[in-house]
Amino acid sequence: MTAPCPPGLRGGFVLAPMAGYTDSAFRRVCLRMGATAAVTEMVSVQGLSRRSAGSCRMLRHSPEETPLGVQLYGARPEDFARAALLVRDMGFSFIDINAGCPVRRVIRSGSGASLLLDIPRLLDVTSAVSASSDGLPVTVKIRLGWSEEEPVPTEIGAMLAERGASAVFVHARFRSDLFSGTPDAAALRRIVELSPVPVIANGESTSTEAALGFLADSGADGLLVGRGAIGRPWIFRALRGTGPEMPLPGEISGAVLLQLALMREYLDPPLVYHVLRGHLVHYFRGFRGAPELRSRAVRVESEEDVALVCGMAEEWTGRDPDAPGW
Repeated sequence: MTAPCPPGLRGGFVLAPMAGYTDSAFRRVCLRMGATAAVTEMVSVQGLSRRSAGSCRMLRHSPEETPLGVQLYGARPEDFARAALLVRDMGFSFIDINAGCPVRRVIRSGSGASLLLDIPRLLDVTSAVSASSDGLPVTVKIRLGWSEEEPVPTEIGAMLAERGASAVFVHARFRSDLFSGTPDAAALRRIVELSPVPVIANGESTSTEAALGFLADSGADGLLVGRGAIGRPWIFRALRGTGPEMPLPGEISGAVLLQLALMREYLDPPLVYHVLRGHLVHYFRGFRGAPELRSRAVRVESEEDVALVCGMAEEWTGRDPDAPGW
């Protein structure tokens, strides 16, 4: 019997898994800002079987992170089954199967979007995870297909639900599109209309207006927010109608310093600043004076450096209306 849809998905705005960005600290910032659920960075099922340090680090989370899904990727049903046994009692709200990652190194291993070329294997993976999850809901992240010439079946939602999936995340692009081009809301709607379980749309979060328009056009049950949230956690409150998408005075410093404090729970200097730099350049995207801010951001080595560059950003509160994404 299929488990109920995980909390925070239906009618919600979920933080998508993004390698190098959606660690525990950033997830908590987004959840505080209004994300209704979040998903970990994708974790290798083979790495978990080997108890690799890198894979185990990606499972790190706090009780504050809820609802939280753990995303697994791999190629073989038996590897997924072992991984599901390992993670099912770690406090996650659901297990998500990655069948949508288009990155070449993932594809080469037969993982990610490669599973879209072998639907029977994807269904077997879903069955394996469902059988090993001990009632924990299972979701599946897919795309519209490998290419326009090789789409997934329109009834893919029903097929996955029959194998135990409680919800399906669909990135409304093909693997061949990578992350470019306009997401196909009409194609996604055809999948939504035939799915007995909730379908959560992914592919458009460049702005609140664009994301909500895409959600309405697709008819999906919720929205998975990816790159549009990096450096812009305020997008979640905007999507929920509880505040502006752009930060108010003092909010950039507040968000960045909160994220730094949370990162310090599990990262030591100088690594914590090395990781934070990648986030800082996104927080300053679109500012007047952004080149100078980014130049300083990639050299921060202390909390004082972080506070200084955030203070500069707060002083330059004007946004460049011609900057991408604003």
